[in-house]
Amino acid sequence: MSVATYLSSNKSKASESRLHKIRTAFGRRCINAIAEARMHRAMIEAELYLKRYKHSSKNDNDLPVLR
Repeated sequence: MSVATYLSSNKSKASESRLHKIRTAFGRRCINAIAEARMHRAMIEAELYLKRYKHSSKNDNDLPVLR
């Protein structure tokens, strides 16, 4: 194997490794943000309704059909 081939193969592995680390870090941040939002929602529901009710927003199925 020539030196040029060896150096180019190491660079590609290094860049793949960096890209993998960036993707992993981004994925962790997204998961943590979603988990934190769920935790805050649960805390607000517990505070507002004293754990007796669960808040749910209206969706399109709840709206009356106009003809």
